[in-house]
Amino acid sequence: MLLFWVVVIAMIVATLAFILPALLKPSRAVITNANVEKRAIFRQQFDEIAQDKINGILDAAQYETAKTELERRMLDEIGTSNVLAANSKPDRTLALVLFVVLPLASLLIYYKIGNPAAINTQNEAQTIEEQSARAGNVEPLLAAMNAKLAQNPTNGKGWALLARTYVELGRTTDAIPAYEKAVKIIPNDAQLLADYADALAVSNGYNLVGKPTELVNQALKLDPHHIKSLILAAAAATNRKDYKQAIIYWQNLQKELPAGSDIAPKVKASLDEVYRLAGIKAPVASNATAVPAAQGVSGVVKLTPALAANINPAATVFVYAHAANGAAMPLAIERTTVKDLPYTYHLDDSKGLMPAHKLSQADEVIIVARVSKTGDAKPQAGDLQGASAAVKPNGGKVDIEINELLK
Repeated sequence: MLLFWVVVIAMIVATLAFILPALLKPSRAVITNANVEKRAIFRQQFDEIAQDKINGILDAAQYETAKTELERRMLDEIGTSNVLAANSKPDRTLALVLFVVLPLASLLIYYKIGNPAAINTQNEAQTIEEQSARAGNVEPLLAAMNAKLAQNPTNGKGWALLARTYVELGRTTDAIPAYEKAVKIIPNDAQLLADYADALAVSNGYNLVGKPTELVNQALKLDPHHIKSLILAAAAATNRKDYKQAIIYWQNLQKELPAGSDIAPKVKASLDEVYRLAGIKAPVASNATAVPAAQGVSGVVKLTPALAANINPAATVFVYAHAANGAAMPLAIERTTVKDLPYTYHLDDSKGLMPAHKLSQADEVIIVARVSKTGDAKPQAGDLQGASAAVKPNGGKVDIEINELLK
């Protein structure tokens, strides 16, 4: 975009540089002689009679007579006055008008008939191409890592590195087998267990029930102070509505966070939310600075009666928010069931999946509520869904009606 405007300004300056000097030149008069052509004609006639004398066509007397006649005619027909052919004066007023109007008119015309969005579209296309190119460059590296691990399958650190590389590339499904091999070789690494649990939960629709929770508990036995394991354990307890246990996990996590931690406000907001869900008044710490809970978005999710028939009451309902502009990855998510509809939800940073991607950081989000017949977080044919328009996550209320059958 910056380069585009630099080129536009350069073209306007070049145009003005071409036009304005012609309007600002000092006054001058262009003097021409109107009798130049007549003199040339008479000169030619003098040459002709002189040649006739040389050729013997005219004798001396006849030559003098013809010459005298030509001289008389020349004096009669040719004057001596010069003629003012043109008079050019500087037009400073017109120059000033063009200096102001030309750039404004150019920009106005482009705004009316141009396509500024094409610049952003081109930039986005280039970004996608660059990302694809980078992904293509990673494939040989992944192939080499897999080949090396095939030769040395007991390299636990190698499997862990491969798994985390897949996660960074957004290929969580590919990361799970690598994590499984890594934890079998290195079973006493709390961070590795927590990362494996996180990957399993993401691939299972952000569901920590089952093996992910087992892995988190195993990690906490190895290291009760492990921050990521405490976060996952607190989230799992909250999801299964074991609010008292969730409070313990969040409180333990608060104690482990260093002073000035970036996630401290999120942890405080999550703890306050669990207190609210449990119907317990949160204690006020007199020696601590109060951290306001994230505002987020709240509302009620309901299912339209026309789609309620033949729906399993135990079917999972996902309520989540994703950025209106950007990736569709959930920034915050809740999980309930059809039998609990209408359901009052509240999405904020405490319901986030990754600390680096917060609901509060998005300018606008879309709230989606979906009944998943298979329990999978990914949309599938046969699921029921409803979605909001783009809204700001500033504490507003947005009700969602599930009224669409996915095909």
